[in-house]
Amino acid sequence: MNEFNLSKLNAKVGDNCVFVSNLAVRYQSAATPEERMAMAIKMENAATMLRIAAERLATETKNVYGDGSNEES
Repeated sequence: MNEFNLSKLNAKVGDNCVFVSNLAVRYQSAATPEERMAMAIKMENAATMLRIAAERLATETKNVYGDGSNEES
């Protein structure tokens, strides 16, 4: 993986953040308990997608740039 792909992954994480934020706004404006439950489920799924994308970004960043430790063997 290279820096360009890291940029794409970073953009995906950002997009997922915006999506979760939009769902939170829709949750707040939901009129019925059923709508709130549906939004809560969607938010949970979107948050899981965000977590997975962020973990992948972290792993790929570590692979490209190293883990930051300056240990010498």
